[in-house]
Amino acid sequence: MIQKPRTTIKWTLIFVFLLFVTACSKNNEVLKGIVHTIDVENKRILVISELKEEDLNKEYKEILESNEYSQAIWVNKVAPSKYKKGDEIKVFFEVSDDSFPAQVTAKKITKIKN
Repeated sequence: MIQKPRTTIKWTLIFVFLLFVTACSKNNEVLKGIVHTIDVENKRILVISELKEEDLNKEYKEILESNEYSQAIWVNKVAPSKYKKGDEIKVFFEVSDDSFPAQVTAKKITKIKN
């Protein structure tokens, strides 16, 4: 009889732990892309996924209007001096708006290569 309450407690703790882990792991999104534009005044960078090297020197508005790229985000509240045009990065974020390019505040940014 003593084993039954321990088993119940153990399974309850496992359930609570799994529930906690699931609740805490928000649906983080990740965008892997190239830094195209650094907006020092507004402290943001424009990151475009799968950006071709020949498009790196074009104006960002021209690139966005071409509809060639489907994933582009303005990453707000960054230190622009940490990035340079052409950096390959991963941007981790939770929520973006529905605009194009989307506006996000990054939870984490990782440089892949310079």
